[in-house]
Amino acid sequence: MTAGKDEDLSDLIRSRTEMEWDKLKAKIPAMSTKELVELMVELKLYVNRNLALEIAKREDAVFYLRKMIQDGMHWRSDGPGEGWSPIHAIHILALIKSREALELLLDIIRYHEDDLSDWLTENVSSLLVAFGEDAIESLKEFTEDETLESFARSTATTALKVLAKKFPQHENDIKLHLIELLKSTGDDTFAGLVADDLTSFHDPSVIPEIHRAFEMGRIDEMVIREEEIIDTINGVYHDIDESEFKRYTEDPLNHFSREEIEYLHNLHYAKPEKKHIEPAEAKPKKKKIGRNEPCPCGSGKKYKKCCMGKEKS
Repeated sequence: MTAGKDEDLSDLIRSRTEMEWDKLKAKIPAMSTKELVELMVELKLYVNRNLALEIAKREDAVFYLRKMIQDGMHWRSDGPGEGWSPIHAIHILALIKSREALELLLDIIRYHEDDLSDWLTENVSSLLVAFGEDAIESLKEFTEDETLESFARSTATTALKVLAKKFPQHENDIKLHLIELLKSTGDDTFAGLVADDLTSFHDPSVIPEIHRAFEMGRIDEMVIREEEIIDTINGVYHDIDESEFKRYTEDPLNHFSREEIEYLHNLHYAKPEKKHIEPAEAKPKKKKIGRNEPCPCGSGKKYKKCCMGKEKS
């Protein structure tokens, strides 16, 4: 947290929305859920933990979040809330953790993958993981839908591999499910993403099936190369495994922290000549590099196979 500044984001709310949080917070418990969601929209980026948690505990929260998300204007940067409301909503759904909340989040992934943009590949899997063990069967069903866009579908396979590590009693079942997906899918990009997820089990028995998929041209080698898979299964990138697990098990509530909101503010609103990012805020920026993007160090390798997780704190 920035020294001398509160987690309620009072200063940012005042300067960016002209509302006074100190006056608002006393009224929040008496506000209806509809009013709370409307307030979330009015606050734009600057929604704090207090409001997020208040919405999450309301029994009708999913109903009003769904209504808001269904209005396409809320996804636009020139619309209500400057496009931030759906992003806040997906994090609140992960705080609610009910079956109804999970179904809505999966529908958002299904129908709004373009709107989610980088949030899809960098954040959504961790939100699915937050639903825990009870989400496993729904996620497996989601991954079987061949009509889904490759990366939207892989948010669930990635979540499944993380849940396998969190709940070892499901590890073998999830691994077999991913192998079946690799064998049955006609999407070579998705096949590459599934193969990548399979490497996290470090089980040499999956290598023949993956090798067969490469031989038959069913995996896009732009997504992952066979030698990368072998190295990962053999534990060459063990430190990367630990870094990814930590990232994918992050508390959804952290989205509403001052550190994250200030980072997003600087990223989207600060003018270049006035942009001052302290060392504590530089670290979150690095996580926005896609794991399959070229590593910024210039090595030519993918970020996840090079510097990811090795940056200095």
